[in-house]
Amino acid sequence: MQEFIEKQLVWTVAMPLGIAIVCMTLAWRPWQRERRDSVRGWWGGALAIGLGYLVGHVVINHWPSMPPANTDDYLFVLAIAAAAVGLLESMRMPMWLRWCIRAVLAAAVSWFMLSNGFRSSHSAWVIAAWTAGPAAAIFVVWTLLERLAERRTGPSIPLALSLMIAVASFYFFKGGSGKVAQLAGLLAASLGGAALVTMMAPRVSIARGALAVAVPLYLALILYSWQYPKPLGTPIILAAAPLALWLAEWRESVTAVAARVLLAAAPALIALILMLVHLLDAASGESLY
Repeated sequence: MQEFIEKQLVWTVAMPLGIAIVCMTLAWRPWQRERRDSVRGWWGGALAIGLGYLVGHVVINHWPSMPPANTDDYLFVLAIAAAAVGLLESMRMPMWLRWCIRAVLAAAVSWFMLSNGFRSSHSAWVIAAWTAGPAAAIFVVWTLLERLAERRTGPSIPLALSLMIAVASFYFFKGGSGKVAQLAGLLAASLGGAALVTMMAPRVSIARGALAVAVPLYLALILYSWQYPKPLGTPIILAAAPLALWLAEWRESVTAVAARVLLAAAPALIALILMLVHLLDAASGESLY
């Protein structure tokens, strides 16, 4: 057991964290601090989260089959697409084009997370609704977080998202999917690496790069976990949890980092508590309400 735990810590925590630190540092280029544009590092965020997740995905699931044969394989392909979109986001382009690219990726995530069984057993209208709804949610959460990250550089956003996804990882684990929990852990660790670099470089932003990978993949994992038993409404709570970061914008505070971390983690903790109550209820065979 100890050997298993040590292996998990190396491959799902240390490895993606280290990759993110290297990518963000190369993008930040601390040896050129005098150049204002060198500390933005938007493209570094896409590689930091994308590579951290992809390498870990291969370690956990081995190489995916091509063409993709199951949802796990589609997650790998979507991660590559998200990293590519993250690199595109770092470039200058009209806002309408940026939104079109986001909409396409959001729709792709929503579509490919639908199981073959669901598609074959439901009408076209139901499938369209289950594709459009999550796609709209991905687009909205992504766009709102991008705007916030452009306004607030430094460690507060990546650190808050890292802790939030770490809590969500435990939620996935208790919900019966150790694999989804591991994949969420890769995202949490990668964002943690980005947060460590931004602590040293508070002008570095994770907008237009890192979020293009982290948000679609995080919501893809929520959609993937939908097949497992869960308390009603908790996936929606997890999906909306990143938007709690906007609550910290109501007032300036010297504890902005701590405030955002707590605001993002609170909804995820609520979902986790509801999951634990649900499991206790199921184990006892009696209603706890």
